[in-house]
Amino acid sequence: MGKWQRPYSLDATTGFAMLGLVGVAGAVSLLVIAYVRGWPMPVPTPVAILFGAWMAICLAVAVRQAMLGVYVSAAGVRSRTLLRTTTVPWASVASIHSGIATIAGLDMGRSAIIIERTDGVAVQTALQRGDLLRPFTFRPELGRLATWPEHYDEILTTLRAHQRDAQPRDAVQADGPARQSTAGAATGRRSAGVGRSVTNHGGPTAEQRRDVHALTRQHQRGALTDAEFAAALARIQGPDAG
Repeated sequence: MGKWQRPYSLDATTGFAMLGLVGVAGAVSLLVIAYVRGWPMPVPTPVAILFGAWMAICLAVAVRQAMLGVYVSAAGVRSRTLLRTTTVPWASVASIHSGIATIAGLDMGRSAIIIERTDGVAVQTALQRGDLLRPFTFRPELGRLATWPEHYDEILTTLRAHQRDAQPRDAVQADGPARQSTAGAATGRRSAGVGRSVTNHGGPTAEQRRDVHALTRQHQRGALTDAEFAAALARIQGPDAG
């Protein structure tokens, strides 16, 4: 993967943003032509400058709104919000998970996809979990992409799959001996008569169950072939699945 791209399908919010971008660009072009020709009536220069500046701001916001989201490439993962773009190399990504969406530290009452860096810094993306009543609220969503819960879960699963694929092979192979040494130490503690009992939880975690559920829905809708579904399921379950 040599270029940055969204690893998911666009939702209605982004589609309307792109249509708005085309509409704003068309309106600007029409007004410029009308001003140059002096039709239907001459426009005072200060009014034309003020209106032109306003249209330029609207055009810039529409462009940025259409580019909101999370992009991936072989180099890393990139989050585009309304005001900034943050790029995190895959080696610096600790996890990609769902967290609390905030604005200036205030809880928005939604979940957002968070990119957790290895240095402890959390990068909040513009992707947020919407609700069933969202299409009827008509509130502006500038700077945010509140998508349907199922679509949100699929995006989160896809981003995690890209993170797993980007992990170095030597790190994955080194994880096996580390787990074995940890299990051996636990066995030694039990044989030494330590009062605490160590339980080895071999079942899937809640995060893995959610990823498997999202993959299954994609497979049922035909978005994934049988081979793609099996490969993605094997990556989620990891080497301990057998």
